[in-house]
Amino acid sequence: MNSNTKEKLDKMFNPRGLAVFGGVSKLGSFGNSIVMSLLKYGYKGKLYPISPKGGEVAGLKVYKSLDEIKEPIDLASISVPAKAVPEVLEDCLEHGVAGAEIHTSGFAETGDAIGIKLQEKIAEISSRGLRIVGPNCFGLHSPTGGITLLPGFDFSKEPGNVAMISQSGGIANDFGHEAIAAGLKISKIISFGNGCDLEASALLEYLGEDKDTAYIAAYLEGVQDGRKFLDTVKSVSKKKPVLIWKGGLTPLGARATLSHTGSLGGESKIWEGAITQAGALSVKGLDEIVDTLSVLAHLKTRGKKIAIAGGGGAIGVFSSDLAHEWGLEIPAFSHDTQKRLREFFPTPGNSVVNPLDTGTPMFPLEWLSGMIREILIREPIDVIVLIMLLHPLEVVAPAFMEMAGIKPTSSGGEYLDGLLTSVSELKKETGKDIALVLENRTYRPEDLDVESVRRRVVVEYQKQGIPVFSCAERALRGIRNAAALNS
Repeated sequence: MNSNTKEKLDKMFNPRGLAVFGGVSKLGSFGNSIVMSLLKYGYKGKLYPISPKGGEVAGLKVYKSLDEIKEPIDLASISVPAKAVPEVLEDCLEHGVAGAEIHTSGFAETGDAIGIKLQEKIAEISSRGLRIVGPNCFGLHSPTGGITLLPGFDFSKEPGNVAMISQSGGIANDFGHEAIAAGLKISKIISFGNGCDLEASALLEYLGEDKDTAYIAAYLEGVQDGRKFLDTVKSVSKKKPVLIWKGGLTPLGARATLSHTGSLGGESKIWEGAITQAGALSVKGLDEIVDTLSVLAHLKTRGKKIAIAGGGGAIGVFSSDLAHEWGLEIPAFSHDTQKRLREFFPTPGNSVVNPLDTGTPMFPLEWLSGMIREILIREPIDVIVLIMLLHPLEVVAPAFMEMAGIKPTSSGGEYLDGLLTSVSELKKETGKDIALVLENRTYRPEDLDVESVRRRVVVEYQKQGIPVFSCAERALRGIRNAAALNS
């Protein structure tokens, strides 16, 4: 990437001044929502709402034009009607603005001549030195720069090393929220819509050089130059893991992408093969992106050898089938390890081979910790997947709860807190990775307290570098993908 483009993008993600155009004083408009989102998120730079009417909004002076502003502006947020966008861009270019995000729709995605011509016009303006994200997008999110996309005011403010580019504003917004739940910290999110200037290739190239980004995900509906895009993916994936979710790979999906962002789709097998050959990972859906990034961010190893403990016999069988299908290994424990594990529960109805099936809904914490330690120390595995099932309290027999050291009035959080202390120490002691599957099997309105326990526990485990998944399938898929990127 040339130094001029990189410099302007750096400014856009860390703007000293940010101008907002379009209905800034009208409650519910994009412009007003953007101003409110930036204030709530905590943007520390100079915020300049722009409207010919002037006035005030949220305690900020509304400027009638850029002529009134003497300080530098690095980013313009534009939500004026489509036909007025070129004039605003010309004004930004004249006043030395580094770049603009255009939220307005009504361009090439409409398929009509007027929209296409308007997009060609803004592309021509960008060629004269103004970098453009959009049109038809939600914009930029950068915790370091204190800016957020529409309406990401509740995204995490803590900077991280995971980035995403998305042609869909909704997917970009969902990713920002899913990242919080998965314990992922964001470096940048870019919703780029039609991509008339800064499109997939340019944004991937920028993130490939970005020192704050270690992992890159993308949701794409089409690319303008397939060869250039694949060359860029090949170059970037040599330095950083790249995950690509390609939409529009079926006739119906292709039709939808054309009306959404004006992009042309492609055949599924061709795209997936090309992406794989370029060194990236082809994924399907936001869940798979989040699960894979969670493994990459939290687990040190990228191996295929796993142990499974807990969850019951059927889940163990299902997990073994998935592991085989996905090229993972669940090696049987050695005879010596099995003998040691059997000392913890000599009763029938369980298995110590791998998967480890305790045969009971609840298990004494010291026993479970002891067995995990034996496996981590003695077996040549890369990661152990612990599977815990949360049930309504009445379903779990009081005898089991008492044996596990759980008070009848507890919702299970006490047990999981104790397990966290134990597995965190084992993780440090053995250098092996641990992942937790925490399935909430409750379904009644009166069981909502169990979900609140689950959410609190998830946060605590992730702080210790232990990713948490909602089911075994998602955990194994994330591990498989991380291993594929490492091969």
